[in-house]
Amino acid sequence: MKRIVSTLFAGLAAWAISLPLSSYTLAAPVEVTLYPASARIIEIGKLPLKPLDAMTGEAVFLIPGQSDPETLTTKVIGPANAKVLDQRWRQVARQDDRAVTLLKADMEKLKKELWRLQAENRSLETQIQFWQLQTKARVKTPAEAVNTAASIGRHMKKTVQEKLTLEPLIEETTKKIKDLEETILQMTGKKETSWEVTTVLSGVAAREVALSYSYTVVGCGWSSLYRLEAQPLKRLVRFTWDAEIWQSTGQDWRQVNIRLATLQPRKVMEPPELPPWIVKPQERLIYRNRKAAGEAMPLAAAAEAALVSSEGEAPSVTRASSFHVWEMGKRSLAAGHRQRLQVREEEWPVEFLHLARPSQGEQTFVRGEARFADDREIPPGTALFIIDGSLVGKRPFSLTGREGAIYFGSDPLVRATTVLSARYSGEKSLFADKQTQRWEWRIVIDNARNYPVRVRVEEPLPQSRDERIQIGVKNDPAPTESTHEAQIWIVEAPAGGKRQLLTAVSLEAPKDMQLDLGWRR
Repeated sequence: MKRIVSTLFAGLAAWAISLPLSSYTLAAPVEVTLYPASARIIEIGKLPLKPLDAMTGEAVFLIPGQSDPETLTTKVIGPANAKVLDQRWRQVARQDDRAVTLLKADMEKLKKELWRLQAENRSLETQIQFWQLQTKARVKTPAEAVNTAASIGRHMKKTVQEKLTLEPLIEETTKKIKDLEETILQMTGKKETSWEVTTVLSGVAAREVALSYSYTVVGCGWSSLYRLEAQPLKRLVRFTWDAEIWQSTGQDWRQVNIRLATLQPRKVMEPPELPPWIVKPQERLIYRNRKAAGEAMPLAAAAEAALVSSEGEAPSVTRASSFHVWEMGKRSLAAGHRQRLQVREEEWPVEFLHLARPSQGEQTFVRGEARFADDREIPPGTALFIIDGSLVGKRPFSLTGREGAIYFGSDPLVRATTVLSARYSGEKSLFADKQTQRWEWRIVIDNARNYPVRVRVEEPLPQSRDERIQIGVKNDPAPTESTHEAQIWIVEAPAGGKRQLLTAVSLEAPKDMQLDLGWRR
C-alpha cells in the first residue's frame, strides 16, 4: 500500500513540475558560434509577458541544462521602450524536443517487449526444470519407462528449442535499448533538467515581448580534419580543411548561422593581482639523519620550506594570440549527430627537399617549406598526409604564421649512408707530447627516383670543450652553411644516380689527456 501511495505522489509531483512547461514559448537558435569544446548560442523569440503592474512584466523561457546561466545575456528587440531590470533562473525538468520524445517512446516499447521476452524465457526455464525432475519419477514396467522417456524427450526438445530461439531476441532487444539510451544521452548532453529563466522588464504594457538572448553551452564543439596532398614535381600541396561539428543540446538546429572559432573563449573576468617581488638570501635547511627509516621532516620545517619555495617562484606569463572566426552560413544539425563541413580548400606553393641525417640513419624525409603572403592560423587537428597519390599516414597538424615546414614521412627511394673510409689513432706529430685522432668518411646519396631531388644533409660538428683540444675539419664540397654545432649541405641528387660528400676530421690533444670521443669513436 505504501508503495502504491508513494508512486501516486511521485506521479503527481512529476505532473506538477511538467505542467508549467506547456506554457513555455520555445525560441529557436538563429546563430551559433562553435568553439573546440563549447558553443555560444543566440536565440530570438516572441514571449508572452505576464504583467506585474501597469508598466512592469516578466517573461519566462528555457535554455538547455548543460548551459551556464551565468553567461546569459538578454536584449530587448521590441517594444523599443522596454528595458531589462533583472533575470533569475532555476532548474526544472527538461522539456524534450520532438525527436527525443519519439526516441523515448520507442525505447519504452522496446522495454515492454524485453520484459515480455524475459517473462517467456523464465517460463521456459521453469518448464525445463519440471521435465528434468520427471526423470526421477518411478516407473513400474520397461514399457512405461520407454513411454515416459520419449514424452520427456519430446517436451524437453521443444522447450529448449524455443529457449534457444528466444535468447538472441533478448540479446538483440537489450542492445537496441542500450543504443537508444546512448543516442538520447548524446542528444541531451546527459542532462535531465533545463534552466527556466525569468526576465523582469520595465516600461512595457504589451502582452508579449521580443527578446534576443545568448548563452554558453557545453556538449557542443568542433574539431579540424585536414588533408595535405603533396605533389613535389608541381611544387605544391593541395590543402583541404574540413570541420566536424556536433551538438547535444536536446534541440535540433534548423537553418542556423554557424560560425567556427579557433580558440576557446576566456572566462577570466578580473586581472590577477600583482605578486610582491622579494629578493633575499636563500635559507639553507639542514636536517640531521634520522634513525627511524622514512621519518618525515618536522611540520614547522616543512611549512618553512614550502614558504621559501613559493616566494622564489617567478610569476608565469601566458601570451594570447588573436583568433579567427569562420562563417559557415546557414546549416542544420540534429542533436546528438555529427556533421562534416568544408572550411577551406586551396593549393600552397611549396619548395620540397629531402632531409638527411646520415649519422643517425640512412632514411631521408620529404620536407615541404611553405611560405604565405599573409598570416595563417590553422588550429591543431588530425591530418592525412599524401604524397604522389600514396597515403603516408595520419598525425596531428597545425600551422601559425607566414611559413612552416611540413614533413611527409621517409622516402624509401632516396637514401643517405655514411661509409667510413679511414680511422687513425696515435699518429706521429711534430711534438712527442701530443696524441692525434683522425676520421675520414664519405656520405653517399642514392636517388632511385626517375627525377632529380634536392637533399639537405645535416651532420654534427665535433665541439671542443678544452682549449688544449684542437680540431680540424675538411670537406669536399664545402658545406652550404655551418653553425657552431652542425654543417649543412644542400645538393641535388641526379635521377637514378648518386652524389657523394667527403669529410675528414683531425684531432690533436696532450698525450696524457684522457679523451671522451663521444658517440663517434
